[in-house]
Amino acid sequence: MDASRFQQFYETHFDKIYRFVILRVGDRALAEDLVSEIFIKALRAFETYDEERSKSSWIYTITRNHLANHYRTVGRVVNEEDIEDLPIPGKDFAESATVHYDVQTMLSALEKFPKEKQTLIRMKYLEELSYEEMAERLGKEKGALKVATFRVMQELRGVLEGKI
Repeated sequence: MDASRFQQFYETHFDKIYRFVILRVGDRALAEDLVSEIFIKALRAFETYDEERSKSSWIYTITRNHLANHYRTVGRVVNEEDIEDLPIPGKDFAESATVHYDVQTMLSALEKFPKEKQTLIRMKYLEELSYEEMAERLGKEKGALKVATFRVMQELRGVLEGKI
């Protein structure tokens, strides 16, 4: 295995995977443990990673499966809606509370939208995926996703500003 190739993979995907996990578990220490375990699994299976076929869906598949196993082990079933009630840790309490309030406000407004539109916003702005990664995961064209995401953001801004 090429250690420098895995290091580059790790550096490219760590922040996105961490955000993905923290949004689902809401606990910084638990998220750090889970992300460590996810990347250990990725390292062990790295010879199966084909960058030409899958830039990020491979690590997200490992992540989703690991989270499902974690929740199965602790005996809790979690769905997408559960993340709305989770605090997002910050550097201090005030920052954490502000971020949590902003995310809560956005998620509440987003509930008014169909699932497809919610997915675009969650992927782009909460998981911070690139349009290429979104296209890969959703099986859609990058350009179409850019336009659709832009339109949903305009709608969301209107809702948040009370114009819609």
